[in-house]
Amino acid sequence: MGALTLRRWGVDQWLGNAVAWKALLACSSADPLFLSWEWLTHWWQCYGGSLGRAPDILAFYRGEDLVGLAPLYHRLVMRGVLLAHSVQVIGLSWRDSEPLISEYLDVIAAPQDLGAVRHACLRLLLDEPAWTELVIGYSAAGQQWRDAFARLAPARGHYVRELDRSVSYQADLAQGFGPYLRDLGQSTRRSLWNLRRRLTDQGAVSLEFVAAGEIDRGFSDLNRLHQLRWKRPAFTGKRLAFHRTLASRLATHAELAFSRLRVGGDVVSVLYDIRKGARQYNIKMAFDPAFSSRVSLGLIHLGYAMENAADHGISSYDFLAGPGRASDYKRHLSQSRRALSCVQMLRGRILPALYRWRDHAR
Repeated sequence: MGALTLRRWGVDQWLGNAVAWKALLACSSADPLFLSWEWLTHWWQCYGGSLGRAPDILAFYRGEDLVGLAPLYHRLVMRGVLLAHSVQVIGLSWRDSEPLISEYLDVIAAPQDLGAVRHACLRLLLDEPAWTELVIGYSAAGQQWRDAFARLAPARGHYVRELDRSVSYQADLAQGFGPYLRDLGQSTRRSLWNLRRRLTDQGAVSLEFVAAGEIDRGFSDLNRLHQLRWKRPAFTGKRLAFHRTLASRLATHAELAFSRLRVGGDVVSVLYDIRKGARQYNIKMAFDPAFSSRVSLGLIHLGYAMENAADHGISSYDFLAGPGRASDYKRHLSQSRRALSCVQMLRGRILPALYRWRDHAR
């Protein structure tokens, strides 16, 4: 294969290359939601202004063919008492509580080019002296980034850390909802499926999907129920604006699976899901904690949502990372899992030594 050449895209090129981005994403193993052009451009439009720097989209070509993308940005951050020039993947502002978190972040490339694109990205960045921290956050490729950094960066003046480890869980719906149910443990299957009939004791039961014109009302219901259970709304401020706009765009492409469960006419549970190809992502859920102690509304609603997803050709239902409040329900509902981590690569005279000492002192 020929050598890779770099073209740096400015904002106008990035916004004008949706077709090329989507074509590359479609032939890659990169995540189809969190690394999609829609998600990342919208994330930047919501949060980029407060981060202080322009995006740095590294586009790698072989001849005239686009074979890799590294959607990066630069910002200045405080790490303790020290100011760091940080390079991060768009979709995450690491250790910053305001911007929402994206998962499965990485470069975008076809499987046969993935290693070469990561290598080219790191080599390019290592040749540029300004930055002191590179973060690849909430990625399933943490070990690959660590290995690449170890190969390319000299030991002196450099240090790499892998932290913020978590696990995301996926349900296998490829064979349909019936085979999926049969694969579950008896107790989980009972909570997800068998106890549906108890809902009818409280009134008529219906599952409805939020239409494009009802999206604001859908988020209002989600926030109301989330407030009841967690003592805070699900989304406010920029996060709410992000999801409202994104949901409206996704609805036009039949990629929004925003559902409400009604019992006796009342909305008692809300699931905010997104579909991309054969995957469905559970972004957020909320239900009335006072409804009944005899059923788990959240699990029953998830069962309805997964049954509908399987009927629409979804083969993988992704619960994403994060623990449940009362139980590790994601683990019980899933057949596969992915380990995620944040890789922090440091260089310079002070930061590597400081963090090395800090880690060894723990």
